Amino acid sequence: MNKLINKFNHNFYLSNTETCSYLDNKQERKIFTIMDNPGQTYEYESLIKLGFRRSHNILYNQVCDSCNLCKSIRISCLNFKPSKSEKRVLKKNCNIFQKNLKADPSFKQFKLFKKYLKFKHDKSEMNEMNYNDYKKMMEAQGIETQIYEYYYQDELAACVISDFLDDAISMVYSFYSENFLKNSMGKFMILDHFELANKLNKKYVYLGYWVEGCDKMDYKSKFNSSEILINNKWEHHSI
Repeated sequence: MNKLINKFNHNFYLSNTETCSYLDNKQERKIFTIMDNPGQTYEYESLIKLGFRRSHNILYNQVCDSCNLCKSIRISCLNFKPSKSEKRVLKKNCNIFQKNLKADPSFKQFKLFKKYLKFKHDKSEMNEMNYNDYKKMMEAQGIETQIYEYYYQDELAACVISDFLDDAISMVYSFYSENFLKNSMGKFMILDHFELANKLNKKYVYLGYWVEGCDKMDYKSKFNSSEILINNKWEHHSI
């Protein structure tokens, strides 16, 4: 990792060791850098290919001392074919319509975001975020960020914050209403982004981390054209 990041012209830092947010009885540590210059867009695109993720204006990666179960995962859209179960998810959500708001956060989104954290990630530090913190998720320097809202009639069912890169879309954060748990909204938004990527001639959709042994992350590895970053090389992941 050190050799790969030495070519970038800004500072990287190591976080303190903390309790793992994915697995019980594990400790986590991150390497991170701060994006504070619009000219760093190219570096963001390069770092995401090395497994980094964006949170606000920070790019980070897991560098845990005694564990390497967090694997960066992306989907090759050119090779993707929906399975029978994925087709059922699409059919189940045929009455859900999408609205693209560019980078335009709203308090309606924030209320849904807070409710999602409460029922899905009640121990996450993100629960402490206020509305200004939420807005800053869309304000990274030099990055094209868009928000997609998903509605059933007049009800906001889900949202996803996504970054648009030269050859890919990175799904930064998605959240949904507890009223739509049976709709598999997480999967549906990913499937919708595959279609969007194909329309825009993007090769990949980045999904963040897949953590083996973490039930909440297991669904990410089920797509048939998924690729996992192993030893700094993207390899096809067999389901």
